Amino acid sequence: MKKNDILTPIGLVLAIGFIFFAIAQGKGGVGMFIDIPSFFITVGGSFAAVLITFDLDTVKRIPSALKMSIVSPSVNKVDLVDQFKELSKTIRKDGILAIEQQVAEIEEPFLKKGLELIVDGVDAESVKEILEIELNEKEKVYGSSSKIFKLWGSYAPAFGMVGTLIGLIQMLSDMGSPDDIASGMSTALITTLYGALFTNMIFNPIGFNIESKGEKEIEYLEMVVCGLQSIQNGDSVRAMEEKLITHLNEKDRKAYYENSSSEVA
Repeated sequence: MKKNDILTPIGLVLAIGFIFFAIAQGKGGVGMFIDIPSFFITVGGSFAAVLITFDLDTVKRIPSALKMSIVSPSVNKVDLVDQFKELSKTIRKDGILAIEQQVAEIEEPFLKKGLELIVDGVDAESVKEILEIELNEKEKVYGSSSKIFKLWGSYAPAFGMVGTLIGLIQMLSDMGSPDDIASGMSTALITTLYGALFTNMIFNPIGFNIESKGEKEIEYLEMVVCGLQSIQNGDSVRAMEEKLITHLNEKDRKAYYENSSSEVA
């Protein structure tokens, strides 16, 4: 299950809004900061460098990587502990086949796949191997998606400087009046501005956003593997609970114990 990440678009809108507001307060307005050639040098040039750096399959992942930045994986670890406890209770009471109906209703594909393998009688070592391969592939997808935007963010300022140097060379080759020199210098510096803006407002934030979400989902999936192993090892409900709790941070543990206390009461 995925849910929309409202903070990403809000952050982007705020960043653009603050910058345009600051620009609008000065002389000349927003128009003097718009320069199409500078945009192509900075964004187009840095994107070309990205094409050189990565293979075609990785570059094709850019649209899906952008989607990653505006959605968040559903990784409620507290609910996962409760879910595994219920499954364990059913299995210990009625056997492994008794959870078939529960498994059919599970929406999270990784957990569902692991439970289906267990129900089908696949041995514990094979289940672990299959799930770890899938987990590693997911980790690679997040890693490469994050790396694309981080490197794009590292290239953009350099191409911004290239654009500035091009503008300075063109300006110095035709030294006119002081007003022309000032105007030329202003235009030359726009590419540096574009490089800084796109790097710090879009490329790097998206890269770190994807990396953070990937870390959270991988931690969640590792917790799923732990719970599945516990089922196959025949651990008691209490033993399984203690193993899974070790994957919770302080905030989640507090929420879990509070929920457990309210249920007992």
